[in-house]
Amino acid sequence: MVTVTSATPSPPTLYALLSSCEETNIAGSVTYGCLAMDYSPEISSVSWKKDQETITTGLRTYPSVLNKRGTHTLSSQLTISESEMGSSTIYCEVQRGDAVWKKEMPDRVVHHPTILLTLSPSEEITSRRFATIVCSILDFSPNSIAVKWLKDGQAFNSGIVTSPAFEVNGNYSATSRLTVPAGEWFSNTVYTCQVIHKDATQSRNITRPQGSCSSTDPVITILPPPVEQVLLEATVTLTCIVTNARYGVNLSWSQGEKTLQSEIAVKPPDSVFSQLNISTQDWLSGTRFYCVVTDQDLPTPLKKSIRKEEVTNPQEPSVTVLLPSSEASTQTFISLSCLVRGFFPREIFVKWTVNGKQLNPGNYKNTEVTAENGKNSYFLYSLLSIAAEEWASGASYSCVVGHEAIPLKITNRTVDKSSDSTDGIWTEDYEDDNGNIWTTASTFITLFFLSIFYSTAVTLVKVK
Repeated sequence: MVTVTSATPSPPTLYALLSSCEETNIAGSVTYGCLAMDYSPEISSVSWKKDQETITTGLRTYPSVLNKRGTHTLSSQLTISESEMGSSTIYCEVQRGDAVWKKEMPDRVVHHPTILLTLSPSEEITSRRFATIVCSILDFSPNSIAVKWLKDGQAFNSGIVTSPAFEVNGNYSATSRLTVPAGEWFSNTVYTCQVIHKDATQSRNITRPQGSCSSTDPVITILPPPVEQVLLEATVTLTCIVTNARYGVNLSWSQGEKTLQSEIAVKPPDSVFSQLNISTQDWLSGTRFYCVVTDQDLPTPLKKSIRKEEVTNPQEPSVTVLLPSSEASTQTFISLSCLVRGFFPREIFVKWTVNGKQLNPGNYKNTEVTAENGKNSYFLYSLLSIAAEEWASGASYSCVVGHEAIPLKITNRTVDKSSDSTDGIWTEDYEDDNGNIWTTASTFITLFFLSIFYSTAVTLVKVK
């Protein structure tokens, strides 16, 4: 049988997708996606390359989809280990006849840590006859690090306790604590905390100060309020974190010359924090707030400020929910995908509810917010995995989106079994002028995420 199409010949538009760290289902691996859209006629092949070397393993290419406009969509997926990838450039290559199109894959977002060393007070060292050195490893991603301690340049392992990395505001932090005899500390031994993260090694040294008991000055970090709190509540919370803080350090908040709150920190010297509740209106108006740190060892107070930056030309997101195909009725688990695109600024939240009740975030995964090609806007998508029997029961599922450009701040798209398509094609319950883009992309996105969630689904079945 010969299929005839009247579509005008057109080249493919290529998009690169990258799974976030939390969505990677194989430790130490990265999953990339390559999406070829709106092309005609069919392309000859899709291949993946590492620099100039063709990749032959970890690939999955899906059949092309003929769209209503007579153009095609094709998707391919690559899963590759970080060790194999190294510092190479990964890209996909699409070929049709003698024409070749390439798309370079984005680098994984890497934040190397900030490293701070703090020391127990001198009177504590004298009374307890031990010195405790804390190496604070802050604000890094991904969460894999190696910590080593050196004594006068030589590695050793005694007296060391390193905590597992914990998540803070999207990145990770950890601490490593070294306890040494007071005699070694007072003998001017040099101790080094060495941190290896990805391909970078950082080191910080500490030794007994000559003629002074002071160490590195405190470092101030202020966290903005969560997006959901800004959109839904009358008050919001600012958080000031002070690392390398000493006993008795004073933390205060001010607005201009007006002091709003003051407290003395009596926690251990590695870090302290203070929170300030302000009206949401003050935050939205762009008022500047200061976190001020004073200490008897500081010649002048340290301060840092925060304010909400003014946004010009905000853009409201469009929200689309993609339903499972008719073939999903034979599966144990099915997925609903929520595509949110065209919004500005990038601050947004996406969550799911069932019959009006909020679902545990562990039941769904959100991609990172990503800039749209050639536009001053962003997109993300969320995948909800549910048991097929729950979907068949008629439960209503809603993708809830919050963004400052939405007139009522919150919008949602609700679907249930009755919304399902009758012809097995992925369908939408909301469509804008660019709806065709997301309709054609739906097959790829769903298959891309299903591969990530497959191992989780199998585990749940085994447990039951």
